[in-house]
Amino acid sequence: MKFLLDFFPIALFFIVYKNKTLHFYQQEGLYSAIIAMSVAVLLQIAITRIRSGKFEKAQIVGLAFLLGFGGLTIYIDNPIFIMWKVSVLYIVFALVLIASLWIGNKSLLQRMLGKEMHLPNIIWTRITWLWGLGFIGIAIINAYYYVLPSIQANANFFGDGERFGLSGLNCLENSKPNLCLLAQQAEESWVDFKLFGTMGLTLVLILITVAMISKHIKDK
Repeated sequence: MKFLLDFFPIALFFIVYKNKTLHFYQQEGLYSAIIAMSVAVLLQIAITRIRSGKFEKAQIVGLAFLLGFGGLTIYIDNPIFIMWKVSVLYIVFALVLIASLWIGNKSLLQRMLGKEMHLPNIIWTRITWLWGLGFIGIAIINAYYYVLPSIQANANFFGDGERFGLSGLNCLENSKPNLCLLAQQAEESWVDFKLFGTMGLTLVLILITVAMISKHIKDK
């Protein structure tokens, strides 16, 4: 249930971006998706608060990054900011997890989940490194395979000219249809990765974690 709640904002981002009837702006699905995701994260935080009686720090940090990078994307009219948000946020989470190994006598994951799972300290350390390095890996994949190619595609298409929404643009009616299509496809590929890529890689980390802890958890 919590896994679905965590990925609900990302799924809504994808749905709004892909469905033109849900766009608040006539030609810009990305901006509409950012606004929808921001509302979804606020709802996610509220649900977590009602269910647990407290705010989850990771959700608050995620909202701050979303509002910051998403706000810059809309204000400056450049999708690159929201694309970088994924890498920056995952790097921050990774550094926090890894740094927690040297702060205090327990890692962050052990402090969060230690009451529910009694594991040897070495296992907590390995899980922390797994998720820390996993988050760094996701950040690198996002940057190298999606953000940087999108930056280059946008630069080739827009040049020094005025930027405008790509998601609702009919490239066949543009003076540079091939460059337009490349820029549009780069943006759409990143949106696909934001949902399916991050979710798929997170599931891989979860499966590896389950395999690591399974022999230490009693059947009950």
